[in-house]
Amino acid sequence: MARILITGASGFIGGYLVAQALGSGHDVTAALRPGSDLTRLNDPRLARVHFPLGDEMNMTKMLQTSGRFDWVIHNAGVTKALSRDGYYEGNTENTRRLAQALVNSGLLPDKFLFVSSLAALGAAPAGSAMVQELQTPQPLTSYGESKLRAEAMLKSLPAGFPWVVVQPTAVYGPWERDILTFIRLAKRGLELTIGRQSQRLSFVHAADVAGAIFRVLETPEALYRKYIISDGKAYRTEDLGAAVREALGGKKTLKIRLPLELVRQVAGLAETFGRWQNKASALNRDKIPELAAENWHCDASPLFNELNFQPGFDLYSGMQHTVDWYRKEAWL
Repeated sequence: MARILITGASGFIGGYLVAQALGSGHDVTAALRPGSDLTRLNDPRLARVHFPLGDEMNMTKMLQTSGRFDWVIHNAGVTKALSRDGYYEGNTENTRRLAQALVNSGLLPDKFLFVSSLAALGAAPAGSAMVQELQTPQPLTSYGESKLRAEAMLKSLPAGFPWVVVQPTAVYGPWERDILTFIRLAKRGLELTIGRQSQRLSFVHAADVAGAIFRVLETPEALYRKYIISDGKAYRTEDLGAAVREALGGKKTLKIRLPLELVRQVAGLAETFGRWQNKASALNRDKIPELAAENWHCDASPLFNELNFQPGFDLYSGMQHTVDWYRKEAWL
């Protein structure tokens, strides 16, 4: 049994990490912000603590008081922000402060696992079949850049800081809300895609992300390196719609391709409204280069070959599982 600290425990992936850890009998502490949604964190075995990622000194004191953790999973992060600085503060600086607080406390864990993103690598370069772990990173968004900088910061720490990084591709599953919009539209008979060209894509179910992360944690040799996480299959834009239609029972849809320039204009309007409300929009102009990139198929073979990890879902079985859950919980 390991003693584990999980940041971002109330988030989409965080809930799966907590469930996986508790299900494996570990001693788990959820690091939370004030006002976090506790819906998925009501297990009496779970310790909860308000953890100030913006305050290195207070984190140091809290870590010294709580005692040493065997594993720290840093899952907290910012996926949408009002500005470039917002991404760097939420993803790069918070990671730096937490790592430094662990160093300052004198209580380094056996592993510090940082949940990054495939966005830190960017799409597959021209002439390459896949996004690969060792390609030269070329993030296309401020979000991806902020994750990449956090990765670089961890690598620059003094020898002995036990970092490992995972880079999940597009994640879906029960509790996820962005893809829910696409599914709701499909249920109403409308299937929207962006751009004239079909993209090569990769996906992974959130339960498999959690499973892969714990395989990395449980493998002593998995240290000082990065692992891409996907279900290992290559998809095209059309597969997402097909998986959703199949999960909805063979739903017929009207397929509409939205020109990229139109989406850019809509994203600009969404940004403007978001600033008026002081609320970041999931659709923004910074996201457009990722939506336009041709190839997001990624090579997760090190995860499968070196760590013997096998995902439980592909896109079709995973989408069926997800849609069934949405229906059961009356989200759909």
